[in-house]
Amino acid sequence: MTKVLIITGDGSGPDLDYAVFRLREEGIAITIAAPTKKRLLSVFHQLEPGWDHGVEHAWYPTTPDATFEDINPADYDGLLLPGGRAPVYLRNFPSCLKLIGHFIESNKPIAAICRGAILLPSAGAKGRNLTGDPLIRPRIEIGGCNFIESREEPVIDGNITSVSGRPFYHIWIRAFLKAVGHPQVPQLHAKKARILFALAESTSSGIHDYAWFRMLEEGHDVTIGAQVRKPTRTVVIAAGGVGGGVDTFEQRPGLMVDVDVSFDDLDPRQYDGLVIPGGPGPEFLRANRRCVELASHFIREEKPITGICHGPNVILEALHQCGVKGKRISANVVLEADVIAAGCEWVHQPGHAVIDGSIVTAWRRPDYDVWMQAFTQVLRSRGYDGRKD
Repeated sequence: MTKVLIITGDGSGPDLDYAVFRLREEGIAITIAAPTKKRLLSVFHQLEPGWDHGVEHAWYPTTPDATFEDINPADYDGLLLPGGRAPVYLRNFPSCLKLIGHFIESNKPIAAICRGAILLPSAGAKGRNLTGDPLIRPRIEIGGCNFIESREEPVIDGNITSVSGRPFYHIWIRAFLKAVGHPQVPQLHAKKARILFALAESTSSGIHDYAWFRMLEEGHDVTIGAQVRKPTRTVVIAAGGVGGGVDTFEQRPGLMVDVDVSFDDLDPRQYDGLVIPGGPGPEFLRANRRCVELASHFIREEKPITGICHGPNVILEALHQCGVKGKRISANVVLEADVIAAGCEWVHQPGHAVIDGSIVTAWRRPDYDVWMQAFTQVLRSRGYDGRKD
């Protein structure tokens, strides 16, 4: 089994999330290493009205598996360096730089994104071509490496791959999977599906983000639909709270997402699959008649449709409108009564997705990986296989 080390700390970004769930989806063993084993506070940066640069907000917390001192780098086949603010501070940990230096010297695959690349010169990389957030250019150059302007293409210099940052997480991970010799790297020239996302204010940031990048990594075309075509605020919903002091869940402002088209302007016949992320948003979508009409099209035509957490709210409403009962459905546990009332079978299996024909459902975070693994499986069964030429 391929083993990958991820180095991060407080102030990491959503790219850490994508890396963790994506590698788990591929069955790759990962270890998250940080200065200590305490819960890490993650962040995202969002351009807000009136600001010239990104405003920082809380993202989903992460608990590392080990400290830097616990790690023997010889045990790992590759290294990921996520971005956020964490790398700026991690340069000051000799134990961190020693780990990275092992991968540089042993020529094992390294992939950095955003600010992650600033760790490489400090760890001994000299004369290498690197990219990342434009703000790190002076630090890269003063460290003896070359900063390369690149957006949609990774910069590859020997064993080191670097990517500029959001919105290219999928390019980062696709390049890393290829570097570590993973056998099923999605290819962009494969048969594409047209995937529709149903978004609402208060949709989960993490769920939407993972599914969106996952579909892009498969090479599919993605359209985001909502009741109104306008920038839409999603939310970060953290179990136990962002700081760990909440008994249930804490909700905070999440990423703003650009909507491509309103529900009223959509023709569902143009789409091959429908994704309904979770969070509180679908509770409002299930009351939107046009959204339910769109979902009903996918039910009637038996096109791939998926929801996680509260996303199955809309699927249940569409099943009811279509007169379809008996489907096996998973979701957030608060939807159990709704599943039963709709004449469907409630399935609660954390760590597993449920596939019933063209319908894919799953529990909630942390099951992003099994959820998208199952949905891509259904898409591939219809010929939309990003692994094939």
